[in-house]
Amino acid sequence: MMKNEKTKRVISGIAIIIITFPILFFTNTPVITVYMLFVAAVGIYELLLCCKLDKWYILVPAEIIAFAAHFICRLRLFGLQDLDQNTLLLAYVFMAGVFILYLFALAVFIPDKHNIETNGFAGLMCLYVLGGTVAPVMLCELPNGEFDFPLIFISAWMTDLFAYAIGSKLGKHKLCPTISPKKSIEGAIGGIIGNIVGFAIYTIVLAIFFPQIKPNYAALIISAIVLSVVSQLGDLFMSLVKRKFGIKDFGKIIPGHGGILDRFDSITAVSVTIFIFYSVFRFTRGF
Repeated sequence: MMKNEKTKRVISGIAIIIITFPILFFTNTPVITVYMLFVAAVGIYELLLCCKLDKWYILVPAEIIAFAAHFICRLRLFGLQDLDQNTLLLAYVFMAGVFILYLFALAVFIPDKHNIETNGFAGLMCLYVLGGTVAPVMLCELPNGEFDFPLIFISAWMTDLFAYAIGSKLGKHKLCPTISPKKSIEGAIGGIIGNIVGFAIYTIVLAIFFPQIKPNYAALIISAIVLSVVSQLGDLFMSLVKRKFGIKDFGKIIPGHGGILDRFDSITAVSVTIFIFYSVFRFTRGF
């Protein structure tokens, strides 16, 4: 990577943090919904462009579903009555099913322009990206979920920072050379350590400002390790997708990083996982 490119990457990374960090304090407002909807809308466009499915008759339905998914999960913030969890889940399943069936129908009726493999993959990936942006918003709606919400960004940022810092200095053993030649086992371990440090700092800050919160430290350490691994897997998975479709970056919206998906690949994977932790396994119930 050229020095100029590294400089762009650092400046862009700092800019993203500066923009995102204040938003973490507006979890109970439409601000976070608008922010994550923007990420979803741009991310879905980049994904469909990558799959060469950026036709208006695919983009429009995909973006409408993205808007609807984010809107209905926080109706109270727009002066309406919230849907119960079962109804909300049913609505999501219905929208997902309709979109997938629509893509399958295109492959059936327009076979010269669409094939079932690409359409099916693109449909599932759109739902993956959408789920990764809806999950943080829904997490904020759960009891004390606003305290867990920052862990999504801490996991992605601290893992990425420490993996890069340690990997560039001590990395000798390749992690996945066929997918991401620059990533090393040493860097991956460094990312896990970095996430544990990030969780520890966050917990200390919470204890100072919210003494009523009693963190479960064992759960935090386990969560930090698992979420760091998930963050790195999310990064590697999206790198695999780019290699599959022969592109370097998903877009050019963020100088030095590429597209939205290039920067939010880890966050997408982590957000879904931490939501599952909270709502099913209760790993972060200590918050």
